[in-house]
Amino acid sequence: MTPKELEQDAKEAIAMGTNMTLVLPRPFKRPPKFPIGELLCTQEKTNVYSYDPLKILTWLKNNNLIL
Repeated sequence: MTPKELEQDAKEAIAMGTNMTLVLPRPFKRPPKFPIGELLCTQEKTNVYSYDPLKILTWLKNNNLIL
């Protein structure tokens, strides 16, 4: 997923008033200061997390990944 796609998903989640759900590989090493999400489900090779979309947008902007 590109930063632009992540930004679009975050904006859609904000518009709908929901959190974002991301499926991340196991193990997933978070980039520096990447938001901590709520673990929803553990699978054999992935974990499913719920994230606050505002925190995702803030992280993207702070790391100059989006305008």
